[in-house]
Amino acid sequence: MKKGIISILMALFVITGAAFADGMVFDPTEYPTISDIPVSKKTEVSAQTTSSSSIPSNTSINKNIQTNANLAQTAISEQSGNFNNALFELDSAQVNLRNELLEYQSKFQEVDTQYQLIKEQRKVLDDQIKTVERRIKDIEKSKNHIRKTMI
Repeated sequence: MKKGIISILMALFVITGAAFADGMVFDPTEYPTISDIPVSKKTEVSAQTTSSSSIPSNTSINKNIQTNANLAQTAISEQSGNFNNALFELDSAQVNLRNELLEYQSKFQEVDTQYQLIKEQRKVLDDQIKTVERRIKDIEKSKNHIRKTMI
């Protein structure tokens, strides 16, 4: 009994979670592009001792930091370019699918119009057939009535 209740509660939890998550869409326009975020360069220099040969020079540390920063910036810009290309491809695919949808909708509208026209023609012909059949029945009744009166 408890296992059944727990499984029902878990299923309800999963369903409601999916329903809430359905409305949450990632919108890249809400976030700044990576190239807009400044990269800060922080360097700390410790107190220098009198023996300068044991401590590496500041220029080599700065070059190393700049190289790492440049590599990071290059990687970030490359990822940004990849994401932009992916978004462009998704937009293109969406436009193509919308065009295809419009084509199918127009074809459906044509077929639906033809179907409605045929349906109306069928209805008119059915009414004409019933009218002619009623006339035939009326004539048959009249003939039978005349025969009965003659006898």
